[in-house]
Amino acid sequence: MTEIKPQLLRLRVSTSDALRQELKFSAHRSLSALADELLQKGLESSARQRMMQAEMDRQAGRNG
Repeated sequence: MTEIKPQLLRLRVSTSDALRQELKFSAHRSLSALADELLQKGLESSARQRMMQAEMDRQAGRNG
């Protein structure tokens, strides 16, 4: 089972509203579970983009 750490996050009102709206169409049982999944996906995507950019920068430096 995944470890859970209670965390208080301050979100913009628009972000909180968007999460609540998304929850209506989601299979998630709680706002926290939905937010956790969306954050995880976003962080994974950011990490992939950084790795791709670093590889492109490395290749440009070697080939340029």
